[in-house]
Order: sequence, then structure tokens, then C-alpha cells
Amino acid sequence: MRAKIVVFEPDGIYRTIIENILLKNDYRPYFVDNSAECKVIVDEVRPEIIIIDIRAAKPHDFRILADLKVLSKAPVLLTTEENVDDYLAALASKNVTIVLPKPIKSAELSKVLANLLTVDPRVWFGIHNYIPDLRKLRKIKLKRSTQVRTCIKTILNEMHAWGFNFNRETEMDLVWQEILINAMYHAHGYTNEKKERIPIELPHPYEVEVNYGASESAFGVAVRDSMGTLTPEAIIAALRQTIEQQKMIEKAAQTGEDISHLVLDRGRGLDLIRQLSGEYYFIIDPGVSTEVIIIYDRYYEKDDAVGSLKIFDLSYYRRDTPVISESG
Repeated sequence: MRAKIVVFEPDGIYRTIIENILLKNDYRPYFVDNSAECKVIVDEVRPEIIIIDIRAAKPHDFRILADLKVLSKAPVLLTTEENVDDYLAALASKNVTIVLPKPIKSAELSKVLANLLTVDPRVWFGIHNYIPDLRKLRKIKLKRSTQVRTCIKTILNEMHAWGFNFNRETEMDLVWQEILINAMYHAHGYTNEKKERIPIELPHPYEVEVNYGASESAFGVAVRDSMGTLTPEAIIAALRQTIEQQKMIEKAAQTGEDISHLVLDRGRGLDLIRQLSGEYYFIIDPGVSTEVIIIYDRYYEKDDAVGSLKIFDLSYYRRDTPVISESG
């Protein structure tokens, strides 16, 4: 049967855009005009997914999200034109981990919906699932932390050889380095060694797998560990810490206060992913694997500071979401 999706989107233009995307994917949309109607329709039709504009959800401290959680186990996907950073604490308390920026991109929304409607890890993991018409694919396996810099240089060189050149490659380098270091150290319990900058070698059979590839228009990097220790809470906490630090830095720039002892180096790479990447995903199968996938579009470089939020915890959807075909 067709998957049912309830949509609470006040803007007529975005309603039409979302409707076209849903119908293209053979979903059955139900549009609502206010919070009361949204709750009634959700209770009646029992949707597989609920899409809500963040402005519509915001009144009364996002009360509608709490109400919907009582009525339905369907995952909630938020959309926004605002800076999601202002609402991270509230969204975390409501277990919302997916926020897509407007204007809505058809490919991105389609992929997110497809993930939410299946619990098959083969659909969630793997960069080949996120770049259509993948033409090139390479794999690097890391056992030692000293291999990280060489890995990044290899990826950058091949990216250039494939004809991709981006304006903010310094920031991309920083992002990849933090993700790789985190996958090597934090995921495998070497946090203290990371703090002390001690090189490590992962014991057999553990390793960090890096896949990178390209289509005609997109270049992507995926970093995967075989531990699955990262959590949505840890990601959001790191992002919130980075946001607060940025506020302190901006304030200190005005007052001249020395805050160097308060500034930590964690979370900056995670935040840069959201700010610079056209598309990215955190995918977590707890106790099994974590993968971070970042995709850069040849024809689109993100130039605003408004980040999205895309964290998929497979255990949550395996527990709460039925497997439903997208058509039929």
C-alpha cells in the first residue's frame, strides 16, 4: 500500500513543492491547516511519516510535537527557513533529529523519506545509496591514526583528478580530519589517547572504512566504523557546545575578554558539515556501525550559515516504524 504522510505546511508554495515530491514518489499526502486538524488527521489516518514546518510547530514550546508523540509513533520531519541552531535544545527534548532546510530539494527529501520507510541497513548505509548514477568509487581502510593525513591527501588529489574543485577545501579538509579522527579514537574507546595526541593502531578486526566517489555532478565521502557508539544525543550536544562557543567568541571580540581557556576543539567539524555541505547524513546502527556521509554538488556550494539536521538512528526506526512499500 502507499505510504501515508501528513504535512503541516502553512506556505502555499512549499505545500505545492512538497506535494509534487510526494506524488512523484507515489506517497499519499494529507495536508492540514492547523495544529488541531493535524492531530485529528494523524489520529485518524495513522501516517508513516509526519512533515511539519518549524514555524507551525514552534508555538507553546513545540507542544504539538509532544502531542503527536502520544498519538503516533511515526517519525517527525521538520522543515525550516530559520536557523535550526536556535531550536536544538527544544528539538532534542522532543526526539526530533531530522530538520531539512528550505527551499526543499527533491532528491534530499526523497532519500530521507525512503530511509524512514525501511529498516533495511543496506538502504541506509553506503555512499552508493546517496549519489545517483555513481560513476567512480574508491575505498580506503584505516588501521592506524597516522594514516589519516595520507588518506585525506589521497581523497583531495583524486577529487581534483575527477574534475571537482571547491572554494572551501580548507574547511572540507578540517571536516574530514575531525570525522576520521573521531571514528578512529572515540568510536573505539581511545578518547584519552586523542586528548594526549597519542597515535593508535586498532586491534584486529577493527578498522575505519572510507568510501569516496563521484557522479557527473556530485562528489561524496563516507566514513564508517564498526562500533556504532555515536548517539544522536552526543551529536546534538557537540553541536550545541559549538554554537555556544561561537556566541562566546563573538561576545569576547566585542569586550576583549580572554576566553581561550573556555574554548574546546570538539564539534567544529560536525558544525562545518551542516554549514558547508549541500547534503549530509549521520547514520547509526547502535552497537554495530556508524557512518557519516557528506555529499558536495559540483553546481552548488552552500554559502549560508543555516545548518540542517539529519541523524538516522536505525534502532529507533526498527522499533517504531513498520516496513512499508513505497508503492502498490
